[in-house]
Amino acid sequence: MYPATQKNLGKCLNQMMPSPADIPSVRSSQPVDDGGILAQLMPNRGRARFLRGVARLFLAIGILGSISVGASVFLEFHARLSWPVAQGVVTAKDVKSNKDMPGNLNRRTNYWIEYEVRFAVPAEQCRTGTIYGDEREPLPCRGIARTRSTDSPATVYQWLMRHPLNSDVGILHDPTGPNIKVAGEPFWLVYPVKEILVMSGWMAFFLTFLNVTQRRLQFLETLPDDYDASPPASKPPGPDDLIDMKLS
Repeated sequence: MYPATQKNLGKCLNQMMPSPADIPSVRSSQPVDDGGILAQLMPNRGRARFLRGVARLFLAIGILGSISVGASVFLEFHARLSWPVAQGVVTAKDVKSNKDMPGNLNRRTNYWIEYEVRFAVPAEQCRTGTIYGDEREPLPCRGIARTRSTDSPATVYQWLMRHPLNSDVGILHDPTGPNIKVAGEPFWLVYPVKEILVMSGWMAFFLTFLNVTQRRLQFLETLPDDYDASPPASKPPGPDDLIDMKLS
């Protein structure tokens, strides 16, 4: 009796327990709460790695642009901080552009102001190459001071009106070279504010985007290798489907 009962009990247990092939993988079958714009933009690891590479590329471009803008800002700041200032006067001024310059490959037309000035430094310290009169001349040194460039004609004409002819100005002059600048100019006129804002926004956007792609890729690496959040492609209707549609 007992052997027959044990045999029947074992048979029942075998019928109740599924075979190993019937047991699904917990990792692959576990439902994943993965929706929203990130799942649509980066549904799998391949897309996430591609977009991470794109973010790194544009970050590299932004770094090069930021270095260029930063160098321009640093040189301007250093000149205005360290060059000596002399009293001067504006003798002529003109609006210049790169429109008709030979070899100009820039599609946009840039404008700037050139001020012709005379300023008070001893003749032996004049590095611009042009000297008026003799040592008794109060403003013996002549030079050209240029503003930064802009693509706005309205802005450049506002700059033109800042210093009337024969007006007194301070002149920053390079003690080791011919460069001169008008002293006391406002920040927005001296420094490339537009380029600073553009590069700051560029770097902030792509740094954020790189961080998002990194976090998304880390999440996808916790899922099965073949995981893809893309919606399944719809199959074209087959013959059986067409028959069903006709019958309905």
